[in-house]
Amino acid sequence: MAKNLSRPAPEIGVRRGTATRKAGRKTAERLVAAAHELLETQSYERFSMRNVAEQAGVSLANLQYYFPRREDLAKALITDIGARYRAAYDECLAQAPDDPVERFRIVLRWNMADIGQKSTRQFFIQFWALLGSLDNFAGEYLREVYFIDIDQLGEHIGAIHNGMDGREIKKRATLIAAMIEGLMVVAGDFGDVEGKPSALKEAALNTALEIACRP
Repeated sequence: MAKNLSRPAPEIGVRRGTATRKAGRKTAERLVAAAHELLETQSYERFSMRNVAEQAGVSLANLQYYFPRREDLAKALITDIGARYRAAYDECLAQAPDDPVERFRIVLRWNMADIGQKSTRQFFIQFWALLGSLDNFAGEYLREVYFIDIDQLGEHIGAIHNGMDGREIKKRATLIAAMIEGLMVVAGDFGDVEGKPSALKEAALNTALEIACRP
């Protein structure tokens, strides 16, 4: 993900009874940030509790006090991703016009820039593999990730179409989310030859707007 992405303090899903004070919350946030950084730089196979603790500069026992299992860390990362993207959308829309189509265009353009970053691509490819390994590729964890993405994109589609049926909004948001995530993988294979990634992303942006705006 974007290195300059501001991140609020989310409800990160630590073990019940922990992180109830400010210092504890800060520690839990640092642990989640370390887990995120590990997946940005290492294979998901290196995502062990011991390696996350080492990345964070804490003892294994300290990490397990907040997150007893890898599954707990993975769920905290899902919540963290939602907070990161919510913050990014709010930031890029801070000076945006009121027109809902233009606001969605700005959000889409931000996404197109984000998926072009090596750190974003590395993180998500490793995170997908990690989540698959945790639930034997049943897809439950992946669905949790993209429920957040779909909901956030759906808010903008709903703003474009006041009163649109929620199922139609979700369908359109799902299609757009799938296109963005697929493009993150495919566009990376084009390199930087003849501007192909830029042209491809611009075409995807326009297609996403067509999906969102059609009556």
